[in-house]
Amino acid sequence: MEKHAYKTDLMHRLFEIEAIRYGEFTLENGVTSPIHIDLRRIISFPDVYQYVVDLMWQEMNDREIDHIGTVSYAALPLASGIALFYQKSMLMPRKEVKEKSTGPTIDGVYAAGDSVVLIEDVVARGDALLQTIDTLEQAGLTVKEVVAFMDRQQGATKRLAERGIHLRAVCTLSQAIDSLHASGTLDADAVDRIAAFIKEHQF
Repeated sequence: MEKHAYKTDLMHRLFEIEAIRYGEFTLENGVTSPIHIDLRRIISFPDVYQYVVDLMWQEMNDREIDHIGTVSYAALPLASGIALFYQKSMLMPRKEVKEKSTGPTIDGVYAAGDSVVLIEDVVARGDALLQTIDTLEQAGLTVKEVVAFMDRQQGATKRLAERGIHLRAVCTLSQAIDSLHASGTLDADAVDRIAAFIKEHQF
């Protein structure tokens, strides 16, 4: 089976377990979206979980890095899976650090100059990514690239490129909806509605 066929099957499976849903959803930024992606659900489906982790590993351009880093709590299972299955050190920047805390801002063992590939589940504008990159660079680490499962095509690629960091994704949202349409999971009206959303919410 060809690579695109594997991805079509995976997208259908993600829809089946409601990791991808079509409808009306309010995103964290308050925008109403016709599609919702929640990869946290895959941890209850080991076959899907391992397949997603394997695809993300294959997407990595530079595997000779010192550490895998995670951006969000939602991406933690993906980063953990890569670290465990492929024997890579993992770092976890703390999302919330108390103002008067003298503790570390990054959990894990590292040295200044070490390289990191950041792992994310879904990227949109890239705000959280850029904050995490700032934290890592302030600690003397070098972010080589960002690997995400899905790029929602809302500006993260351009914003990261401006920092000299390449974003690699297993699929874009457009590719995902095309796969779901090909499998008969989404009809043409749904695809058009999601495509219009992508076009209208570029940043």
